[in-house]
Amino acid sequence: MSNYNRGGYGSSQGQGFVQDSFGNDGAPPKKTYNHTLRPVTIKQVIEATQTQADGDFKIDGQDIGQITLIAVIRNLNHSATQNVYVVEDGSGVIDAKKFPSDHDDADEINSLIVGSYVRIVGTVKNFNQKQYIQVHAIRPISDMNEVTYHNLEVLYVHVSATRNKIGGASSSSGVYGQQHQLNNNSMQGVTSTDTHMRGAVDNDAVAQDISDFIYNHPGRTNGIGAPRQEIIVNFKHRLGDEQKVNELIAKLVDEGHLYNTEDDDHFNTTT
Repeated sequence: MSNYNRGGYGSSQGQGFVQDSFGNDGAPPKKTYNHTLRPVTIKQVIEATQTQADGDFKIDGQDIGQITLIAVIRNLNHSATQNVYVVEDGSGVIDAKKFPSDHDDADEINSLIVGSYVRIVGTVKNFNQKQYIQVHAIRPISDMNEVTYHNLEVLYVHVSATRNKIGGASSSSGVYGQQHQLNNNSMQGVTSTDTHMRGAVDNDAVAQDISDFIYNHPGRTNGIGAPRQEIIVNFKHRLGDEQKVNELIAKLVDEGHLYNTEDDDHFNTTT
């Protein structure tokens, strides 16, 4: 992650706007630029909204400046004017376009092949009602832990941005809203080592126990997590049938407490 130091792009949590308070009277207002860097999925980019033609795109109701994502190259096309990479991350497929530069590393470009994982930093653009990414930087991924870390970042930022909308917490509670809820529920017959998800999902005991099961699963340490079938076997008797277990897993994923790892049938915890 150090190749794209956030100090150069601005924090993903900060607003990143530069205001000119010394403009001349009568002069047209200068355009302000959003310098934030937000981790995203392709699905979020595709569904990003824009209130005006030349305005910033919005994700989760927040203006975005630059975005970063990790994806697999599915197709590519090099030309004298631009390099186009068709990339996919499991949530969607999108074109990522980069203008060639004299500063490009030829060896690194040659390593960007179909089937390879890459990190992309760029901005969201729209042409003919279709979103694409204007690439500022692209590099291959050599450590798959970076993929897991990126997924955690995406979930963290998404949950932080939508907490008030989905959780009903007041705006004054800030990032402590969930911690307060955890403290209110974590002493109900549990020890300090297994309270990482207590009270986080509507106080549903089964949801909490599923989170604990995955958290303590041997597969968690290697990033693979727990298989769906193991979760079903261990909790089907408590919910009555397999479908209800799957629905509860989906709820935990939607609320940002679990995420998929190597495929749709393996899950890890975000904490």
